[in-house]
Amino acid sequence: MTFSPKIKPSNSLIGVMLSLFFAFEVLAQTAVTGQILTTVRATELRADKLGSAAVLFSLAAGASLRLLSAEGGWTMVEAAASPDKASPAITGWVRASSVNWQTAASNVSRLVSGREAAGNTVLTLGVRSMPPRVNRHALIIGISRYADATIPTLPGARIDKESATQMAQAMQVPLSNIRYLQDEQATGNSIRAALKDLTSKVQDGDRVFIHYSGHGTRYNDPVAGGCVEALLAYDGGSSGMITNHEMADLLKTITNKTDKLFVMYDACHSGGIAQSASSVRTRGVLNLNDEGLLRPKFASISEECGRPVNVKTRNLLVETTATGVLPQDIIHVSASRDNEISFDDELKGGLATQYMRDCMLRDAVDLDNSGAISMEEIRQCAQVKINKRMANDVNFKPHNLVLNGNAAFVPAWFSQPVAVAVTTAPGLPLGVPAADVSVVSAPAALTGEKALLQMFDQRDAKRRVQVTTLKDKLKIGQDVLDFSVQSDRAGYVYVALAGSDNKALYLLFPNDLDQNNKIEAGQKIQLPRPNWRVKAGGPAGTDNLLVMVADAPRDLTLLGANKAGPFVSSFNDAQGRAKLGALMTTSQLVVNQSCLNVVTRRNNPLCSDAYGAVMLAVEETK
Repeated sequence: MTFSPKIKPSNSLIGVMLSLFFAFEVLAQTAVTGQILTTVRATELRADKLGSAAVLFSLAAGASLRLLSAEGGWTMVEAAASPDKASPAITGWVRASSVNWQTAASNVSRLVSGREAAGNTVLTLGVRSMPPRVNRHALIIGISRYADATIPTLPGARIDKESATQMAQAMQVPLSNIRYLQDEQATGNSIRAALKDLTSKVQDGDRVFIHYSGHGTRYNDPVAGGCVEALLAYDGGSSGMITNHEMADLLKTITNKTDKLFVMYDACHSGGIAQSASSVRTRGVLNLNDEGLLRPKFASISEECGRPVNVKTRNLLVETTATGVLPQDIIHVSASRDNEISFDDELKGGLATQYMRDCMLRDAVDLDNSGAISMEEIRQCAQVKINKRMANDVNFKPHNLVLNGNAAFVPAWFSQPVAVAVTTAPGLPLGVPAADVSVVSAPAALTGEKALLQMFDQRDAKRRVQVTTLKDKLKIGQDVLDFSVQSDRAGYVYVALAGSDNKALYLLFPNDLDQNNKIEAGQKIQLPRPNWRVKAGGPAGTDNLLVMVADAPRDLTLLGANKAGPFVSSFNDAQGRAKLGALMTTSQLVVNQSCLNVVTRRNNPLCSDAYGAVMLAVEETK
């Protein structure tokens, strides 16, 4: 496809420079792997990025450390085990606040992500994570002990609080927007009240993360005609059980407002295979891979419902969509299938939470080479870790993470590793189907369609955009692109093109010749306008267009000066996609004072990152 007047698109791949992201990065995120840092105070080197993790040894102020990774408020380092360096160096974690980052500030141009420390092949994008945003919220619920002393304790649920916080921060949730309910704070009525309070705080286009760690259960509900699944709150009893149906009702108002709602249950709803086993595992006896005590995350409160029979299985997504919520806008992760039990590790927390955390922050691989890590890729990564952890267990098979809703959701835009080789997973535990094991395959061929589809999958389905083309087949050298755009909400129109040559991506609109991309609710605008026509110029094939209507404008100056005439051009590779995706899914004005103020932010669409979108294909023919 060619652009008039007399514009020839570049045949080379053009990079995107997003300098704003560098400006917002904290010093810990601008460091270089292998750099030598020093401690600013006496601190402890821990075995994991958790305050409860085992202390490997104490570090004095001024101790030298070699940086391996920075993530979730923690820093993975290599430290000398003895002052004279006679002993081998030890790898562990220290809090980022205990490290002197001043020398790191001079190395912004050579920034790398923490994923390189994991041995992945990584694209150095310059974006490790994005700054906190006022339009992101989290509710983190953890119950490690119950009012009823007969219900088994879950020590790891306290550790899950910290892991879930790291996940929330990776999703740009400010600490001030995270609410915690722990143990006796997490009664049934307190959870209900917290959800209602969250509903009042969330504005149109905001994003919400909800994490629950504790026991799941089942009980007989005559109205439902059988056993139903529920989360078991601290107080238990009739007020201390929250079914998926009730949770969906509590979340309905939130989901009607949110851009995306991500809910994770680190619990299980089956006790059938746990009844004959001790509720407390002994370290190293049943499973040579055990690192800590494992406890099933299920509490049986009903004899008839303790086993997975006569179960009216309706997961949270099913219940939520029954209230009218679109599955595109909700993501639900469960630690296990409805007939499995999941486990709590007293030293590191729930297996599901700790591995989802590690995969989100560092270990997941960009399997489809799309330029970002999706929820499905995070799930696959975490599943492999669960399989490995439970391998060779004589009593239990690995539990399987279940992902419902928008599997293509990208929870955090930052540097991503790329799959580079086919690997196998030897030594799978007996009974684990091959489908439950992720296999890293060779990167898929880069296509412009994938680049645009990545952004399309992040759309808010509640925002309705209609695009009508005059022709869906254009004769090369003769026909011009012509389409109309209409939206049910006021906003700002953006049009991106992946041409039939499958090289660079182009932002067609707005452009240097036409900056008027505002659209009113119900208004129909015709594009391209007469002063910037787009003519079919070949090669023969399919042009893919993404038409977005965003609540708030995007700062396109951050895309740099790489142009094809009046149109911005960007790399059609994983690096360019990740940067373009991060920019196009971020409101330019959300950092303004009006959005930071609780009163002026209310019902202000300029503080929203949400957008509606349509993908369309136009064929170029000879």
